[in-house]
Amino acid sequence: MSKSHSTPRRRLLRAGLATAAITTLVVAATALPAQAAIAPLTLSSTAGPSTGTNTITATSTAAANWLNGVTTPVATFSIPACQTTYNTTASTAVTPASATAGNVLVASINKISNTKASILVPSLAPIVPSGATSTKYNLCVYASSSATAAQIGSATYTVALAVGLTSGAISPASGPSLGGSTITVTGTNFPTTAGSISGTLGGTALTNVTPVSATSFTATTPAHAPGAVTLSVTTAAGTKNLATAFTYANGVTVTPNTAPQTATATYVDVLGAGFLTPTFGIAATNGRVWLVDGAYDPASSGSTYTTGPIAECTGVVVISDNELICSFNFNTGALTEASATANSGTPQVPNGTYTVTVVSNGDAGASGITGYSASDISSGSTFTVAPY
Repeated sequence: MSKSHSTPRRRLLRAGLATAAITTLVVAATALPAQAAIAPLTLSSTAGPSTGTNTITATSTAAANWLNGVTTPVATFSIPACQTTYNTTASTAVTPASATAGNVLVASINKISNTKASILVPSLAPIVPSGATSTKYNLCVYASSSATAAQIGSATYTVALAVGLTSGAISPASGPSLGGSTITVTGTNFPTTAGSISGTLGGTALTNVTPVSATSFTATTPAHAPGAVTLSVTTAAGTKNLATAFTYANGVTVTPNTAPQTATATYVDVLGAGFLTPTFGIAATNGRVWLVDGAYDPASSGSTYTTGPIAECTGVVVISDNELICSFNFNTGALTEASATANSGTPQVPNGTYTVTVVSNGDAGASGITGYSASDISSGSTFTVAPY
C-alpha cells in the first residue's frame, strides 16, 4: 500500500495559495463602499417662519465628525421623509395647500467644521393638513450633490405662518399696574396647542396663556409700572410686536380698607407697582402715601394744594416694587388739605370714604415736575373711616 508524501515544496505552494486568497478577501472587503450612519442633528433653532431666509446651524454629539471627508454637503427639507440618497429631480418646491409630499432644496449650506454646518432655511409652506398654521419638515443632509450621495444627517424642523397683530388686539386695553387682569388677544395665525404661544407686556411675561382659536388667546397680565407698553407674541414663526398695545393704570389696592376714627395706628398693606422708584420719607419732596377726599391734585406750581391730603400713612416700609406697608393715625393725625400740615383745630379724621394715593413727590405744585406720578382712583384704593 503506497503512502503519499508531502514535500517541503508542496507545503510552501499550498501556504502561498492560502495567503493569496486571504489577501484577496481583505482587499475586496476594503474596496466595498462603506455607508456612514445617519447622524441625528441638533439645530440651533428647531422652528422658524414659513418665509424662511433665517440661518440655523446643525451639529451632532452622537456622531462625532459627521462631516469628516465631506467637502460640499447639500440638504433638503422634506415631507414626509428624507430620501435615502440625494435626488435633484425629485426636489421641487412644496406650495399647494393639498400637497402631502415633496422636497425643498437648500440653496446655501456651509461646512463650518467636521461637526457643524450652517444652513439657510428656504421658504417652506405649512401645508399639512390644509389650513394648518405649522408643519414639521425633515431636514436631510447629504454628502454631496451627486445623485447617489448618501444621507449623512437628519433633524426635525417646524415652520409656521407669521402671527398677525393690529391695533386694538388686546381687550380690555388697560388694567391695573398690579397685574392679574385677564385679557384676550386677537390676531391671525395663532397656534392652538398648549404651550405653543408665549408673550410679554412691556418685556414682562404673560402668564396662563391659553390658546382659544387660530385668531385669539387669553392670558393674565403681569405687574408693571404705569404707562403704555408693547405687546410681544412669540410662536414657532418668531416674535411679533405691537407698540402701545396695553396701558397700565396706576392703581393700588389697600388692605385693610376701613378703620374707626379713634384708631391711632392702623397698619395698611398697599399693593401696586413702581414703589422702588420714589424715596419715601418726611421731606416735602419725598414719596408720600396720602389719604385724600376725592382726586388728589397738588397743583402744577405754587405752595398750596388744590386738593391736598387729609391724613398721611407714615413709616413707609417698601417690601418690593409691588408692595409697601405704612400706618395711619386717624385719632390725632388729621391734616389741613391746602397745606398738608397738622390740623390742630380738628385733629381727628372725620368719618367718611376716602382714597389712598401714593405719590412720587408729596410737595405742593409737584404735578408740574418732570417724572411726577400719583396713583389713580380705583375700587381697590378706597378707604372708609367709620366706627364699623
